[in-house]
Amino acid sequence: MTQTYDKMDFEAAYQALREVVTKLENPQNKIEENIALYEEACKLVLHCRRKLDEAKQQITDINERIAQMKESGEEVS
Repeated sequence: MTQTYDKMDFEAAYQALREVVTKLENPQNKIEENIALYEEACKLVLHCRRKLDEAKQQITDINERIAQMKESGEEVS
């Protein structure tokens, strides 16, 4: 069940997280299974946050470049 998510994009990780949450909602699960699912969910949440932080940084970088272009009088197209 445990895997690395390095190559997983946000959308895939979010979908995997939704699937784990659905499994966690099963009242038939044993405590050990729920603990393993919880751990996987935590790892997926961290991965999703990391991907969102990366996207936020990209947007910030783009906005800064556009602001610099405007300040220097460059045409922004």
